[in-house]
Amino acid sequence: MTTADNHRNEDVPRWDRCEFARRMPKVELHVHLEGSIRPATLLELARRNGIALPAQDVAGLRDFYRFRDFDHFIQVYFTITDCLRTPDDYRLIAYEFGADCARQNIRYAEVTFTITTNIMLTGLDWRDIMTGLNEGRTEAQAEFGVGWGWVLDINRNRPETQGETLDIALAARERGDGVLALELGGSEAGFPAELFAQTFARASQADLPRVPHAGETAGPASVWAALRLLHADRVGHGVRSEEDPELIAYLSERQIPLEVCPTSNICLGVYPTYDVHPLRRLWEAGLLVTVNSNDPPMFGADLSHEYRVLVEHFDFAPGELERVSLNGVQASLLPEEAKAQLEAEFRAEFARLRSE
Repeated sequence: MTTADNHRNEDVPRWDRCEFARRMPKVELHVHLEGSIRPATLLELARRNGIALPAQDVAGLRDFYRFRDFDHFIQVYFTITDCLRTPDDYRLIAYEFGADCARQNIRYAEVTFTITTNIMLTGLDWRDIMTGLNEGRTEAQAEFGVGWGWVLDINRNRPETQGETLDIALAARERGDGVLALELGGSEAGFPAELFAQTFARASQADLPRVPHAGETAGPASVWAALRLLHADRVGHGVRSEEDPELIAYLSERQIPLEVCPTSNICLGVYPTYDVHPLRRLWEAGLLVTVNSNDPPMFGADLSHEYRVLVEHFDFAPGELERVSLNGVQASLLPEEAKAQLEAEFRAEFARLRSE
């Protein structure tokens, strides 16, 4: 860590820090594509595919998106996915994801996509879906300069799909579809890591990185299981690791990244307020913390919002904001040479923003 990375006591007004956070280059490592679709786009997709929605205008859909409880969250997620019916639909949502990244100065992302749910609801072959997604990704990269890869996830609540998901992930990687890793999402309660250990062992043997969710709605035991049984390279969420000092020491010593999504944690009731959220404590314990948005329209919080939360609720100074961004680079699945190049670009832009 350089001296520029430790600036908590910098005398920089909060407004200026928020503006710095808005403009700085960023990396996003925990964001779900289906949960990133704009309400206006969902309305367009529903109309052209003949799908009935709970609301018929953008304002009504924004209200429908607004998180109420976990059951409602699942309802919204399936409603969104049900509106995707053609490869061109997937092209559109991927392209718009890139546009939204550019608006927030997100330079690189690793984007989760639940392939088996989309196959089930559309009847499309996975190859057609991936072709649509990658057409949109290519268009966005050419127009906006944003790069990203795909993380295919297993839905914990449907463990019978795990073998299919892994097989598709491996085949898509072989095809050059930009698949980077295997994830495990869904309800931790009732679907422990043990159910998926064999599949993740296969992924490990195939050198496919593993980034399971753990330690969000379940406690430290879930994180230990992700590390020991699923061979996790990164932990999705992991905030409840704070409840186990031994686990904190383990994560800190090995610098295993956590993909923290603060506003999502508040909305899901993991913590009642930012005041008691452990992000600052995890940070000061020396963990490799990254900050992410999860499902932006559903939680009313894109990545720019989460960086503003770092300033307004956790009193992050510019040097700490820089370190969060660089942690995203470090924790990414990019090749080392690409990481070094991206870090150099970020540091040069931080210096330019500071000089202004």
